[in-house]
Amino acid sequence: MDEFSFIKWIRSNQKKDKNIIIGIGDDCASIRINDDNVFLVTTDMLVEGTHFDLKKSTPGEIGRKSIACSISDIAAMGCSAKYAVISICFPHETKTKFARDLYRGIQKMADAFNIRIIGGDIVSSKKTLVINVTMYGRNEGLKSIPRSGAKVDDVIMITGALGGSILGKHITFKPRLKEGLLLNKKFNINSMIDISDGLAADLGHILEESGVGAVLYEEEVPISADAKRLARKTGLSALHHALHDGEDYELLFTLSDKESKKLSAFRSFPARLSKIGHINKFKGIKMQGADGKLKRIKSIGYTHFK
Repeated sequence: MDEFSFIKWIRSNQKKDKNIIIGIGDDCASIRINDDNVFLVTTDMLVEGTHFDLKKSTPGEIGRKSIACSISDIAAMGCSAKYAVISICFPHETKTKFARDLYRGIQKMADAFNIRIIGGDIVSSKKTLVINVTMYGRNEGLKSIPRSGAKVDDVIMITGALGGSILGKHITFKPRLKEGLLLNKKFNINSMIDISDGLAADLGHILEESGVGAVLYEEEVPISADAKRLARKTGLSALHHALHDGEDYELLFTLSDKESKKLSAFRSFPARLSKIGHINKFKGIKMQGADGKLKRIKSIGYTHFK
């Protein structure tokens, strides 16, 4: 089964509703409550062996990540995270200390962002630990930033550095909630997504939803130290890891050239910012090397059901 084809099929079978501003196919659903208020809803399921390894991470770290992923989805809409519903499937032989330590990790992250946990469910299974988080956010009078708003000649920008997250960042990352809200309040951002499947894959989601293409500048993609370290082990280039590794949870966004210059001049932005490309009218992604030559790259990243 192909994950994204199945999502498209689900999406095609939904009835229209005038109160759904953004539906299936974005980081969050955006639902109109009244003329001024919009609620955002997202859900993430983390499964032992796929999203975390019990031998490599503590219960607290696993709990922390489980809610951080959903906070990152709200950040990608440029809005505020408010409430969470947590459901956990514990293996039968789970010790009370493990369960409490995992929940403390969830609670600590929620408290750091002033998020209230308002409910959930606890069940058991024979072997596998599964955590599901449903997160609710508010627009705070702002417009939710979709994936579908990228425009021809937009500048492509990202926060932070990319690649090699499997060496630790995929567990320890801090959601860019403050940064997403600041971008939405101070600047006109046309489209945004958080990088969970990889830069190339998530840029591909923006391009598909917006009906445009992109050129990336090879020398401007910020490569993390972990990507370089991982490249020495895998034999792949550090750039490959920056383009295709998942779970960086940085913000990838597009905005006009005028707004990008305004943002670059904003001295108090709380994260590293990089201009890594521009949007054009031709479908797909091309990479521009130092010699100015263009080569097509595939918008591949992490997918389930490989």
